[in-house]
Amino acid sequence: MMFSLLLSLAVVGDTVDKTVETDNAEEKKIVCRTHRVLGSRIPERVCRTSKQWARIDKSNKEELQNRSNYSRGTQNLNED
Repeated sequence: MMFSLLLSLAVVGDTVDKTVETDNAEEKKIVCRTHRVLGSRIPERVCRTSKQWARIDKSNKEELQNRSNYSRGTQNLNED
């Protein structure tokens, strides 16, 4: 009985470790995107890690939301 409990805990611990390793590997995975350059017909290829792209996408989304709020006049005027 005690042996099976220890064995099941070891298996669960193994699963958690593999999940953490998979997350780290996913964050370090290199992803390339093609961007159009203004004034050029030749696209530019940009390669970054998945984590960097997620940070850039989040920043771009926030900036777009801020500009949208500003253009509608709904920005918070009390912010510094």
